[in-house]
Formats: sequence, structure tokens, C-alpha cells
Amino acid sequence: MPRKARRRAWGSVTEMTRGKKYVLRWMENTPQGRRRRSRTVYGTYREACNELARIQATRCDERAMPTVGQLYEARYLPWLERKYEGSESSTPNSYKRAWDSVCARRWADVPIGQIKPLDVQEWLDGMAYGNAHWALVVMRRTLDFAVNLDQIPANPFRRKYEMPRKSSEHQKNVYTLRQAEAMLGRVEGLPYEAAYILAAFGGCRTGESLAVRVEDVREIEAGGVRFAVASITKQAGNMNGEVVGRTKNAQSAREAIIPEPYCDALLRVRDQRAADGLKWLCMMGASQMGKAAAGAMWRKLGGIPFASLRNSWRTFAQFEWGVGYDTLELLMGHKLPGVTGQHYLRPSTEQLAEDFAAAYVKKQEHLG
Repeated sequence: MPRKARRRAWGSVTEMTRGKKYVLRWMENTPQGRRRRSRTVYGTYREACNELARIQATRCDERAMPTVGQLYEARYLPWLERKYEGSESSTPNSYKRAWDSVCARRWADVPIGQIKPLDVQEWLDGMAYGNAHWALVVMRRTLDFAVNLDQIPANPFRRKYEMPRKSSEHQKNVYTLRQAEAMLGRVEGLPYEAAYILAAFGGCRTGESLAVRVEDVREIEAGGVRFAVASITKQAGNMNGEVVGRTKNAQSAREAIIPEPYCDALLRVRDQRAADGLKWLCMMGASQMGKAAAGAMWRKLGGIPFASLRNSWRTFAQFEWGVGYDTLELLMGHKLPGVTGQHYLRPSTEQLAEDFAAAYVKKQEHLG
């Protein structure tokens, strides 16, 4: 009668025909994850044991090699949290989304030692450029931990691969003032109308423009020009209702100013939201509007990327409105260079508005 499988430190040897036939079983790392393997050996028990030992030495590690998903959870995520601790940058969320939506389904269950360059290239070939870029950043850094710990000899994602072609022809385009004014009429009444005004005529980032409350907007007059002033202290997340309580960095907390006549549209939206008893300027249903929903609606209009509205404002505010460089830098939430910019220069919103108005009026008089 065949004997039961004998206990061993690694694998098993089961006698099927006494002294003649044995079945070897073991666990092996494969590109599809940990898999059970077996092989039939004809000969003596000693020969069966020697064959199992040879398999262990040539195919399997004494210590099970982790999968990419296990390495990501154990090493990459803690590192990412430490790196961006105290920061409200949206970059960590971009990395996590790249893992969840692009990397995990292909690599999470693959042992780190079973990744082939050809598999990586074929994976990249099926993606859009943006997804490929973010996914490759995540995978490179994740596998770097394995190289550093001598778990694998080299990082397969650090090789030079053929990337998908960029498809966005509007990526670096900006609006002129006339184009921005024309688009203002097209977004009137849309849920993100206020965000458009804040970005295109106030220089706000996308997340900042979507995270302004009704109570954050006020009206002032400086140098004979009316302005809508919006307090920028938060930023919207990707999904509706996701609001971060701080700006991208400390100097980004500021007040954005929108000159007349564009301020009229923002003040109108503010008053409408207040009359309806709503908290946020940009609403999607009962929630504050997130970047994903706003981006999807914006793309239907066929304009430049929403993020490029800030670039547009920076360009025409200087060259078409004639506003000074330093004033615009401060209104963007940037630090001015040098000791004076870093330690001494602290103009109020009203002072910035006065300087803005002087250049704005002068330019209008010159054009008129």
C-alpha cells in the first residue's frame, strides 16, 4: 500500500507505488502568483528526495518572495506618507490612484522576481500617456525598495521603455483675454461657473477654485476699480465633497482678486447660492463639487485644460492688463525671491488691489 506523504521542511514526497513511483509537491513563485506544483518521479525514495532538493535549489527561494502588492503595502505606502507628512499636495493621491486603477490589477499578485521587461513594455503599450507616466513612477519607486534590500538584483521598471504618445494637443495652450471672456458666456449657469471665474480671472488653481464658500467672497473698491475678493484657504479633492482644509503650501493661502467687470459674475453666483441657502459656490447635487466632475463637464466644451486657465490669467494679466510681475506673483501665492521677499514684504489685499488697479486703469485708458 502506498505510504502517506512524509513531512519535510520544504515540499512533500508521496509514495504512489512502493519503491518505484513518487509524487513531489511544492509551492512556487510564478508570474501569476504563488502556485502549487507537482511532478512524478520513478525510482527510489532517495532519488525522489534528491529531485525535490534540486527543484528547491533551482526554482524556489527558501523564503517566499513577496508579491508587488505586498511590497507596495509594506514599503511604498509608509514611505509615501512620511514623504508628504504635513503637506496638502494632491500628488500622493495621484500616486495612490495610479496604483489602484492601473498598477494593482496587473502587478499586485506577481512575485517581485518574476517581472519580465517584455511584460512591462506590453503593459505600457495599452495605456494613455498620462496613465503610463504615473504608473511607471509608482512601480519604479516600489521595486527600488526590493533592490535596496537585495531581494532582486535589478529593478525591471528602471529600464528604458517606449512610452505611449502624448495625445493632448492643447496641453500648453493658453487663452487670450478675449477667448477667456468668450468662454465666460458659455459657462454661465453651470455648476462650476464660479470656479471658472476664479481660475480664469483670479489665477486660482483648480482645487482652490472649487473650494470657495459663499462666505469667503466679498467686494472691495481700490483705485477706482471694483474687485471681488475670495479667501483661498482650502482645496477640493478629486471626488465631490472631498475638501482639504489647507492649501498646497503655506504661501498659497491668500485672497484672490477679480476685477470688474468679471467680478459681477462671481458676485451674482455668490448671491444666488446665498439665497438658496447653499454653503459652496460650486455644487454638484447636495455636495461641494470635486475636480473629477468639474473636469468631465469642462471637457465637453472642448476648451484648453482647466488647469491652464491659471496660466492664461498669468499671461494676459501681465501683458494685456499691464499688472506688475511682483503683484501677480503674490496674487498667485508665490514667494518673491531674496531676503525681502522671504522675510519683509507682506502687502495687504487692499494694497495689492491698489497696485493692480493703477496698472489696470492705465491699460484701459491706453486701449480706450
